[in-house]
Amino acid sequence: MTINKTLALLPILAVLGLPAACQRGPKKAEPPALGEATLAPRLKLAPPPYEMGPVVQDESARRVFTVSNAGSLPLEIGAIDASRFCSASLNPQTIAPGSSGQLEVTCRSDLYGPMREFILIHSNDPQADRFPMELVAYVTPLLAFDAQVIDLKMPFGEQRWQEVHLVGTLLDQATIKLKQSGLAEDSSVEFPPRQPGSPAILRVRCHGKKPGMHAGNLIVTTGLARPKEIAMAYACKVAGTLEVSPTNPYFNLKLSGPKLVSIEVRSSQPGFQVHGARVLQGPFAASVEGPVGDNTFHVQVRVLEDRVADDSRASQGKLLILSNDRTEPEKELPLFGFGKLNAAKAESTAPTP
Repeated sequence: MTINKTLALLPILAVLGLPAACQRGPKKAEPPALGEATLAPRLKLAPPPYEMGPVVQDESARRVFTVSNAGSLPLEIGAIDASRFCSASLNPQTIAPGSSGQLEVTCRSDLYGPMREFILIHSNDPQADRFPMELVAYVTPLLAFDAQVIDLKMPFGEQRWQEVHLVGTLLDQATIKLKQSGLAEDSSVEFPPRQPGSPAILRVRCHGKKPGMHAGNLIVTTGLARPKEIAMAYACKVAGTLEVSPTNPYFNLKLSGPKLVSIEVRSSQPGFQVHGARVLQGPFAASVEGPVGDNTFHVQVRVLEDRVADDSRASQGKLLILSNDRTEPEKELPLFGFGKLNAAKAESTAPTP
């Protein structure tokens, strides 16, 4: 009887329909993957790099770039983050699909040479919500040397020289004068008269008469409000035949026992001889040993403890090495002593309270 009632109800259920949980039908479509067919804005710019064209130091340079919307919804441009030297603005800030706007970029640099700056464009493009834009240019100086530094190397007795040029937009307005105060020892600078329209040339010459490194600054005044002066570092490195090691001998005065440093002196000059070593200053004594090898001698320097004050924490001196080396027959070295005399021994033997 129960079965018959259930069978009787089937036509009614068919008419009324089953509950949604029991029905079978097509699956709900998944959201489409982000891509060209997605309904979204898409920011479009020409491929990088973005050249700013001619830029002059301390002057503003402007250039307009086209920003397009290659998407299917309006492109909204938000903030545009500036860099150190460059900033930008966009008109309009809302760009319809298929339309474009004008991005005006302004750069002003107080430096010269190659420039590479980044600005950051914020937008509602899901694929480029933070779009970095690289701006490049070469900044022409107002007035500057065309080299950063001069580094000349030479053997003793030979000369080397190098020319540098003054360049910039204010060259024809400048009155160039050389300052002698910054020149390095054993060097000179030649400044030929300049004809209108020709480059300003300065020639740095190293004479090679004294071994060692001689550093200086090439400085000129311009007669302009800015820059008033232009400077460039230079160095003359003259290689002699004498070699000394160490070149800065030092002593630890705190340690007990003899305080001795051996200085090796050699030369590539045939028949080299060390004639003597003399302490010019300080509580030190020196003697010569050798030859101990091919053109090699040792200068032994020791501390004279009885000449070191008890309360002294440092001692300084000078040593003069005399030889027949043709490049440096008289070689002067500094001598240093650090710490309180025999302090380490006093600390180790202090009575325990």
